Amino acid sequence: MSTVYDIFKKTLGLLSKYRLPPTPEHYSLWYVYVSEENPELNRALDQTLAKSDELGPSSAALLYQAHLADSRWRDTQGLNDSLQALTQELSSTLQDTRQDTAQFQRALNERFARLSGIEDGNISLDTLMDEVRNLVKDAKWMNGSADHLQSRLSTAEDEVSRLKEALAKSREEALVDVLTGLRNRRAFDMELASMTGPVSLILLDLDHFKAVNDNYGHLLGDQVLKATARQISLFLKDEALAFRFGGEEFAVLVDAPLAVARRKAESLRSLIAKVTVTDKRTGQKIDKITASLGVAQGQGGESSIQLVDKADALLYEAKRLGRNRVMPLSL
Repeated sequence: MSTVYDIFKKTLGLLSKYRLPPTPEHYSLWYVYVSEENPELNRALDQTLAKSDELGPSSAALLYQAHLADSRWRDTQGLNDSLQALTQELSSTLQDTRQDTAQFQRALNERFARLSGIEDGNISLDTLMDEVRNLVKDAKWMNGSADHLQSRLSTAEDEVSRLKEALAKSREEALVDVLTGLRNRRAFDMELASMTGPVSLILLDLDHFKAVNDNYGHLLGDQVLKATARQISLFLKDEALAFRFGGEEFAVLVDAPLAVARRKAESLRSLIAKVTVTDKRTGQKIDKITASLGVAQGQGGESSIQLVDKADALLYEAKRLGRNRVMPLSL
């Protein structure tokens, strides 16, 4: 059985092989492919590669949209498209108004040129009145164009405000795990890439979770995941960032030295051991939930991949030594 890090390494290898930029979407595509979590995606990707043995960004985008992009992420893209369309429409309206203004200016120049004949007595009263009427007509026309622009700008201001709020909300939701309410793997990758200075990483994996799903069903397994996420969130508060890393694995980024992060990990292990979940339908209770944790601190010059590698290795060392423990054992 492949470990998370095995999948991680294979994913990076495939990104490199097919020369795809390491965006969250490309990473997700290959990560799910390697982990074989989505058979339909694997079949579609295999068929694509069988045709040309190449996978360009456009093909990758189509596969991602078809098999991985959830409705919230598609909503975000849709809102982005709406903002772009609104911007283009406003640009077109402004361009029309500029053309109207230029036309009005030309008309004014022509009419004032003709009216200049008054001084020489070369213009009749009827002609003068016609020019005045035309000036009033042109002014009304220009005023209508300005009113249209003002109305469109006012409407657009409301639309932009609404779309921006919806877009911000959609982007935030796209970075949140639906089941647990924690930040998701996409958010983890983005956050870790943006952090500077020493940071510690806690990787936490629930022990024997497959047995929970097998013995009690996936619905109760989901309740265990949600209860675990609640304990993590309540304990950490605003002192660290928690993520659902994937499956029954969680990640915590701590802006503190290794010793501090390890103490937090030990506290998390103790709290999770107290989690109790009861099936309201049957009265069945799960109260022997444990977790194994690996804690590592990033060093100067290390990549985020190396930090995940170290924490992942320590996590699986905790599993090997009997589970329900934090590695390293002491500092």
